[in-house]
This record gives sequence, C-alpha cells and structure tokens, in this order.
Amino acid sequence: MNFSEIFTAPFFGDVMSDSTYNILSPLHLMDGTAEPCTPKVAGSIFDAGIWSFVAMIPVLISAMLGLKFSPGKRLTSIFLALSAGMLIALLSYDLLEVAFDIGGIYFSMLGFFLGISIYVFVNRLISSGGIRRRNSAECGGLGALSPEEQAEKQASMALIVGAVLDGIPESMSIGISFLDNKLVTISVIVAVAVANIPEGLASGVGLKRSGYSSRNILLTWSIVVISCVIASMLAFATMREAPLGLKAVTTALAAGGVLAMTLQTVIPEAYEETHDAVSLLAGLGFSVAFFMSHMWH
Repeated sequence: MNFSEIFTAPFFGDVMSDSTYNILSPLHLMDGTAEPCTPKVAGSIFDAGIWSFVAMIPVLISAMLGLKFSPGKRLTSIFLALSAGMLIALLSYDLLEVAFDIGGIYFSMLGFFLGISIYVFVNRLISSGGIRRRNSAECGGLGALSPEEQAEKQASMALIVGAVLDGIPESMSIGISFLDNKLVTISVIVAVAVANIPEGLASGVGLKRSGYSSRNILLTWSIVVISCVIASMLAFATMREAPLGLKAVTTALAAGGVLAMTLQTVIPEAYEETHDAVSLLAGLGFSVAFFMSHMWH
C-alpha cells in the first residue's frame, strides 16, 4: 500500500497544513516554518458557555476536596502563587494585547483602567460586608466577622458576590476569546482553572470551620459556577456585533479586572506562606501560560 497517497489526499492537506486549521504548526514554530494554530472561524455562544464551565468547575471540585481533606494554608498558597503568574500572562497576551490589536492603544487603555477601577470599587463594597480574604484557608473569606454576624450568616451573600466578582473577568475573557476563534485558547482555560483551585480549597476548609454546612458551601460554589458561565455567554452575545472600539474596551476591561484581582487578593495571600518563593512560583506559572499562549494559540 502506498501511504504517500494518503498524506497527499486533499482532506489531509486541508486539515494539517491549511492556514485556517494548521494543527501541526506548534511542532514547527521553533524553526519558523509554520504559523500558530489560530482558527479564523468564530465560535458560538454555546462554545463560550461550555468552556467557561470547564474552566470554572475546578472551584467546585476543589471545595469538595477541601471539605474532605482539609489541606493546609501552604498548599493553598502554592496554588495561589502559580495562578498569579498564569493570570498575569493571561491578561498580557490573551486580553490586553488582543484589545490593542482590535481597537488600538486608546480604547485598550480606557478599558484596562476602567476594569481596574470597577474591581477596586466593588471589592471595597464587599469588603465592608466582611469578605476580606476570599482565598484564606483560615477564615474561608469571612474576614473579621463578629460571632453575632457569623450566627446570622450575613456573609453568605457577600461571599457569593465576592467569588463572582473574581470569576466574572475570567469568564468574560473566555467568552470574548470565541469572537474570533472557534477553538478557545488553551492558556486561557488553564490559567482560569488553576486560579480557581485555591479559592475552592480555602472555602472548603475555612467555611466549614466557620460553621457553614457542606451542603451550603457546595451550593454556594454551584451558584458561582453558573453565574460565571452566564457571564461568559453574555460577553460573547453582547460583543459579537459590537463596534471594534467597544470590543477593545470590553476585552481590556476584563484584563484590568484580572490584574486588580491578582494584585489585591491572590498575591498578598500567596506571599503569607510562600514568602520569597512566591516570585519563583509565579514565574513558573507565567512561563507555563506564556508557552501555551504562543505554542497552542
């Protein structure tokens, strides 16, 4: 049998080497013989929802593991440090750079600082409700609530709002990534998924210690996952026919929200247990996301 005929068949050539679906390109990037695999066919709103679910479900699984095994703060901090680097790479190469390509420097900077400002403002609101350390395994996000406040469980809604606040910029980035690509960037999915692990672990340990039942903890995170999936689908739906300037602002807005979240809630709590190692761990996370973004984009 002449195998060369198979490899020269039209369907094989179209799939393996066409500029639209060049799936072999990552193998040849080092010698410059091919371009990255970037399908030029937009995805659907269902793609955005499904992949957002894939990226967000680790927070629910991690909460279940936290309830069962009660991991310590150090393990949570290691995941936080890794996710910090990944999220910085995500906002740099999969969000802000894309926003610049779409609408230029002015729209991208407008959206970027708008995203930071919105996150800071809303984060202050939920912090006043008692949710100051959402990734802490000691308090599970309950902050310094008094016994009376814990008894009334007034922090439960603030916890949901805080978790959604962290998840929405990440989920928006997934929905937006489908506007131009049918296949989502793998670095986006991995960065968001890894970032959700420590928050889930911390909630499983801390909220149980604070008196919340396992059922209520898992229900809380289920609501968060569903909310973030909806945010991803809405980002896709609203941006699909939007002007380029608005697309750029929204994409950069997600980048600003991710940066503010990383600086205010991820890195400080990662440093508490990892100290100087936070730089090495975050650098490792950044390099992994950078590699995936450039090799399998």
